[in-house]
Amino acid sequence: MSTIGVVYNINHELHDYMLKGFPSPESPERLQRILHHLWNNKVLENNNCTLLLPVAASIEDILRVHTMDYFSFVKFRSSSGGGWLGNDTYLCEGSLDVLLQAVGSVLEAGKAVVTGQCDHAFALIRPPGHHAYADKHSGFCVFNNSAILARYLQTIYSCPKIAIINIDAHASDGTQNIFSADTSVLCISVHQDPSNFYPFKGFIREMGCMPAIGYTLNMEMPQEAGNSEYFIFFEEIGLKVLEKFSPDIVILECGFDSYYKEKLTRLNLTVNGYYNIVSSICRRWHTIVVLEGGYHEDVGLLADVVLQALADKRYTIDDVDQVNLLAARQSSCRLLFENKLNKLKNLICFYWDI
Repeated sequence: MSTIGVVYNINHELHDYMLKGFPSPESPERLQRILHHLWNNKVLENNNCTLLLPVAASIEDILRVHTMDYFSFVKFRSSSGGGWLGNDTYLCEGSLDVLLQAVGSVLEAGKAVVTGQCDHAFALIRPPGHHAYADKHSGFCVFNNSAILARYLQTIYSCPKIAIINIDAHASDGTQNIFSADTSVLCISVHQDPSNFYPFKGFIREMGCMPAIGYTLNMEMPQEAGNSEYFIFFEEIGLKVLEKFSPDIVILECGFDSYYKEKLTRLNLTVNGYYNIVSSICRRWHTIVVLEGGYHEDVGLLADVVLQALADKRYTIDDVDQVNLLAARQSSCRLLFENKLNKLKNLICFYWDI
């Protein structure tokens, strides 16, 4: 059984929209639900997990991705009491400390994997990061945790090739923008069709820019797509491109809002779907999972399932009736999915021999 490192930012409750009176689903309750599930069900013991201690990231770590002007803006707004920043993002007086410890937790997870302390790791941090650009915040995200980790691994531990895979329901637009011209980082995002859905980016046609065209892959999942569509995508495109790229490390931006109970989205992944995606990746590559979105009551269960997949130890049974789930969705879903899959295949065949 694989060894798993688990880390979380213990000060995350200082970043709380209620302190400023702003309504937001990105609240301390998200991580509290997960931690309560893990402790109450002895999940770490069941999955051969080591609890890693969080540390604060340095300014140098942040500046490998973000601009100095942007970091100074975040520092000033946080020290001035915070407030609503727009683009669904807020800061509180203690948010900078939370953000630095969140990034530091992700870096500790990466360090544990590349130094051989663990086979894989799960950074249970908030706020999320994949919508954050080098110079701006967006969609609950302030610092881009995965991007900073990728640069940290490349700079400190000489990992030349990093793959970042997003399975959050929302496209990983910030991460892809940061690496759009970088052939050393492969970005794959599988998300709900952004035509009428935040961040209104992440279309199949967005493939990066010179000299890295083809190193950005976006799969638009039609509404109600679920386990079978995700399985087909990874079998026919995702895993094949990853094999060709041959990353030293995989960073998985793991949002739990692609789950069928998520009220903010229209996707239908279940326990089996999450387990199979994570398992298919970590069986092949050392994997660092970074928590992104997810705002429903089963986030703790899904974190448990992700750890089971990382540890290669399955004990949770999916209680969803797949036949009823498939029968209840629109008949056009699979046709739309196949059309989009073929469109992506036709575009990437110029860059990846799969």
